[in-house]
Amino acid sequence: MIQMRRAIFLVLLLLAMSIPNAQAETEEGVLFTWTGSANSVELIGEWDWNNTTTMSESGGVWSTTVQLTEGLYCYKFIVDEEYIFDPDNTYRGYCDGIENSVIRVGETPHLSHQIIDEKLVVSSVENPNSNYAFTQNGQTWELDLTTLQDGKHSIALNADGKDSLAIFWTGPNADFEWDDALIYMVMTDRFVNGNASNDGAPSGAEAEADWMGGDLEGVTQMIEAGYFTDLGVNALWISPFNTNPNGSYLAADGQHQVSGYHGYWPVEPRQVDPRFGGEKALEEMVEAAHSAGIRVMADFVVNHVHEDHVYVQEHPEWFNQGCICGTSECDWTERRLDCLFMDYMPDLDWKNRDASEQIISDALWWAETFDLDGLRVDAVKHVDDHAITNLATRINERMEATGTDFYLKGETAMGWSGHSLEDNAEQYQTINRYIGDDALDGQADFVLYHAVVDNVFTTGNMDYQHLDYWTNRSQDQYSDGAIMVPYLGSHDSPRYLSRIDNDGTQWNQWQEQSLPSTPASTSYESAKQGIAWLLTTPGAPMLYMGDEFGQHGGADPDNRRMLNFTLDTQQQDLHNFTAEIANLRLEHEALRRGVYSTFHAETDLLAYEMTTGEESILVILNRGAVTQLESDYDEVIFGDATLFDNALAISANSVTIVAKSTVEENQTDDTNNTNNGNSSDTNNTTNQTTNPTDNTQPDDNNSEEDGQVDDDESAASDESDSSNWVRNLLAIGVVIAVVVFIQMNRKSGDNH
Repeated sequence: MIQMRRAIFLVLLLLAMSIPNAQAETEEGVLFTWTGSANSVELIGEWDWNNTTTMSESGGVWSTTVQLTEGLYCYKFIVDEEYIFDPDNTYRGYCDGIENSVIRVGETPHLSHQIIDEKLVVSSVENPNSNYAFTQNGQTWELDLTTLQDGKHSIALNADGKDSLAIFWTGPNADFEWDDALIYMVMTDRFVNGNASNDGAPSGAEAEADWMGGDLEGVTQMIEAGYFTDLGVNALWISPFNTNPNGSYLAADGQHQVSGYHGYWPVEPRQVDPRFGGEKALEEMVEAAHSAGIRVMADFVVNHVHEDHVYVQEHPEWFNQGCICGTSECDWTERRLDCLFMDYMPDLDWKNRDASEQIISDALWWAETFDLDGLRVDAVKHVDDHAITNLATRINERMEATGTDFYLKGETAMGWSGHSLEDNAEQYQTINRYIGDDALDGQADFVLYHAVVDNVFTTGNMDYQHLDYWTNRSQDQYSDGAIMVPYLGSHDSPRYLSRIDNDGTQWNQWQEQSLPSTPASTSYESAKQGIAWLLTTPGAPMLYMGDEFGQHGGADPDNRRMLNFTLDTQQQDLHNFTAEIANLRLEHEALRRGVYSTFHAETDLLAYEMTTGEESILVILNRGAVTQLESDYDEVIFGDATLFDNALAISANSVTIVAKSTVEENQTDDTNNTNNGNSSDTNNTTNQTTNPTDNTQPDDNNSEEDGQVDDDESAASDESDSSNWVRNLLAIGVVIAVVVFIQMNRKSGDNH
């Protein structure tokens, strides 16, 4: 029985939520400011393109106020006769085909100090629709929530018709950061059939590309059975659950019929496909996940819809009239913003402001309605840059007001272009282009995948010095603070284990071809090297469903076989191996948040350290013979290595993980940054611009568009007196602070 203790929730209503400085709304109008040295600064905007407004200067700050009604407006500053974007406002849009800064008047939520009868709607108590009234006490509002339970909570604050969300976790999962995540990708239709009554009728597609009955109830059943918790998974990436079309359509090969079982062909903007169980099943799945301390990240399609989508019927002007990607004179890169993946997949025109605002509104609806914790943004490089920054700005504004991270993960499909850093500069730059404070939090690490999964773990073309070199590059080539997602396989690539088995069928797709069969036992053993690497390097690693036990299969759609959780001996052994290391990752912060540094690298052996200020872990991957490694580590926490005389005796073809409880002070400077270690590794002995071990090796370049056709992330009160709070408030006019003091036993609450 759960013992509930007193929980006090304090909400400091200090006038307003933060609004970008250049578009602050005041009683006199909308205040625009630009800071810098200039002879003249003017403002021009959509409210009157024919006339500019001269801005006045004081102390290096140029300002003016404009009376505007609620709505969206394009504008620019004219600084010494040069038109520029507002540097303090990342929100962009197009007017008459020209990109401008955009102000959203009357949309930014705020709270007024004049609120008397404020209601607090809390969805995590026994009656989720109850309203709780406050009594005013100066600038502090106090609510006694004795039924608040450990878990995730959302509190809606409404004032003067404007509302904001206070989203937070309590209990043992409250300190989660997204680099703590082990993400598990679920393609819902191919995971578990939890309710056969919602199975759809055959669509006419090939059997392997038709609906197979997996649903959200099946995901819930696996959550409640403890499958993910036992595996060490604490975040789920769920394939799109929008309603998809009923029929079948021609695949990219021009020969086979395929259906929308995967979810990437939406026909409704705000409806869960009945074949996945509908809205109730999604609500219950998210609730079950949160009760288990698991975050939920939904796949969100921003580039296209299906031709039967309601938006195509009602707003044809929202879509580009482009060519088919990859056909003659329609290059994937040159026409990336307007080409269509297939002729039945209309391409959204993000330059159309009505279209872009609607898609962002839909994303917010999904995130808030179903209490999501993140979005995986599909086909990022195929939409305009402002699509990503605008989406991120709105998500952050709405979902992160109290500091709880809402993780935005991108898919920017790139390749690996050669053995030097210079060869891959464009690859890294393109992925980085969409990462930042007002953009994505991280992306799938395509460069790392093609560099090491293609060339080391599945083919053996390259050695472990190559593995070390490119693992290091993922630490120093991405934007500071980026939480990247390394992976071994996905719904867009042939199965990891079948690629290792390499029987010549791993790239086949259809039943009339020879498809991969059960791999050799040696392939299961070889797979352990990559799995151990994946789970012990920086970032938020992703397991594609079934990779944990070695599901085999060829290319799409054969890589999406319905999962069978009745495992044979080899599958169970690999599953146990994966779970043991994944749980070590949860137990040891150094394996999640530590800084990667090379300890020793040679042809068939790689040893690397993961270090925080409190702990250092040494991971040793050995695909060669019995060997010995000098080390001062004092505890073997995984593997059968033997410690003796400051050395390790390491078995052949093995994975060893060793720990030491304290780290010497001169080794821990700057290692307690618990983000993701995306900084230069000064201890790495491998040259950062050229990988010397690769100079004579053959290239293994990969298409960057594999799989693009079908599918494509306060509590601190500073203890100063209330008068200081008021003075600070009046100075900045914008802040909402939430202080939560809660003590209770662990049990997650619902907040729908």
